[in-house]
Amino acid sequence: MKEEQAVEKKGMIQRAKEHKAITAIVLILVLIGLFRIISFAVGLANPGAMEETPVSVKVMTAEYTDISSTVPLSGRIGPAEEAAIIPMTAGQVTAVHVKVGDYVKAGTLLFEIDKTQAATAYNQAKAAYNLAASTYNNMKTLYQEGAVSKSDFDSVEVNYIAARETYNAAAEAYSYCNVTSPIDGYVTSLSVSVGNMAGQSMAASVANTDVLQIETTVSEHIAGFISIDDEVEVFVSALGETPYKGTVTAFSPVPALGTLTYPITITLDNESGDLVSGMFAEVKFKAEEAEEAICIPSDAVIMKNGRSIAVTLDEENIPTFREVTTGIDNGEYVEIVSGIEEGDIVVISGQNFVDEGKVVNVVE
Repeated sequence: MKEEQAVEKKGMIQRAKEHKAITAIVLILVLIGLFRIISFAVGLANPGAMEETPVSVKVMTAEYTDISSTVPLSGRIGPAEEAAIIPMTAGQVTAVHVKVGDYVKAGTLLFEIDKTQAATAYNQAKAAYNLAASTYNNMKTLYQEGAVSKSDFDSVEVNYIAARETYNAAAEAYSYCNVTSPIDGYVTSLSVSVGNMAGQSMAASVANTDVLQIETTVSEHIAGFISIDDEVEVFVSALGETPYKGTVTAFSPVPALGTLTYPITITLDNESGDLVSGMFAEVKFKAEEAEEAICIPSDAVIMKNGRSIAVTLDEENIPTFREVTTGIDNGEYVEIVSGIEEGDIVVISGQNFVDEGKVVNVVE
């Protein structure tokens, strides 16, 4: 009897659990149905609440403008005129008249070399020349009067010419003892001092910084865009973002020997005096340019299925994908050769997220 009661009690507990599970399932289904009914009712009352929010975009009106692309080059600024001072004679330095940083004119005496031996040779040559010249002039008069023979006159003339050449050589050697600057400019180096020996090696250098230049090379891809007298912009990061004017003054249409690059020289106007030899500079010159072209921001052109696409809007802000042909692209703006006309409204921001035919929201 007890066993039957236990089985019956166990069955009742099991049926109670099943009843609770069924009740919970029914309750969940009722809630889901109620939610759907409420959502449907809200949709009927406010249809816009069930529509997707339009994509926000920015636009511009396509118009004609000029465009150009630039090619950057880099190099060091150097003087357009520089001279290495090498004495033409060796000897002890007796005087130095300048120091590094001094500005000198062409012909300015930089330093002197001992003139003792050169002066002696010069004085002897000068005396011999004066004597030979006097004898020659007297003999010439006598010869013209027929008082001496031609052979005697020729002998005196030969001696005169030899004395003259010896004198000129001695005078030149004497002048070598005074070392002067061949150009206007600043003394950039000086390796001699009083009492030291000066040999036939570089003793000083002078650079004219009134005009500076950049000597560099360009590749074959750039060479075709370069011409003599082209104006370029030169930027020196150490001096800020203001460009300096430069001009192409030399360009070789043939690569330098043993290389595949073309030498080019760009001359800079340094009237302001801001530029200093040795500064690193970046040169930008126009490689391509077009006047009165339809241009839009470069980012406005997107790629879809291998095609260049620009997005335009109609009067109702509905987008259309247009395949375009592009031209010059300077990284900021791109030339549109075909596909867009003047006055078209072009999407320049948000174009990657729009769907063709679905209205968009235009923002400022």
